[in-house]
Amino acid sequence: MRFRLEMERRSLLLRCWSSDYRQGEIAYAVFGLRGLRADIEFPSDWHEHRRAWVRIGFGVVTVAFSFPWSKVVPDDGQCSGPTYGFYFFNDSLVLEYGKTHGRRGDPQKHIRMPWGWRHIEHRTETEPRTYSYQYERESGEIQKRQATIHKETRVWWRPWLPWKKIVRAINVDFNEEVGERTGSWKGGVMGCSYSMLPHESPLECLRRMERERRFK
Repeated sequence: MRFRLEMERRSLLLRCWSSDYRQGEIAYAVFGLRGLRADIEFPSDWHEHRRAWVRIGFGVVTVAFSFPWSKVVPDDGQCSGPTYGFYFFNDSLVLEYGKTHGRRGDPQKHIRMPWGWRHIEHRTETEPRTYSYQYERESGEIQKRQATIHKETRVWWRPWLPWKKIVRAINVDFNEEVGERTGSWKGGVMGCSYSMLPHESPLECLRRMERERRFK
């Protein structure tokens, strides 16, 4: 067997391959804070190695192992097969009972936990104003756009906490596509939001976004 240790999304990932190269990766373990999980995924015809994967998450470590499985289903562009089980994502319990396609009616159900954040208020606090905006692509091309922005405030509350979560951000609409995918079939970005810092004005937030944000 072969092992390799690497970083993945701020977590430590230990991967394991069989000595038989035809089997590919056969197991892995992720060390990092994640939700509870227990599911099994059967392969689609997208998978090079026809193996079913069992994933079990204990909160601080997730262990996965696989075994040969010859029966496959059409992939339909999802790069995944039928999955059965559950996992926790943020404040929701996700139940899986088949192959998803990213459409309404998929065999997947999200159950909101009673302790989750509840959105209780949305305020638009400034009138829209338009400013110049400049984005430099990785190729060096400079995109000059007009950005129309306004300030928004959203408030969340947990039933068992005495305080609220308040997020202030600017809502941004561009007059043309922005980003690395501009002109491609995927298209660039036409709008987004960006969280504001304390005591920051909407224009100051836009200029900070101009310096910091990359649109892939």
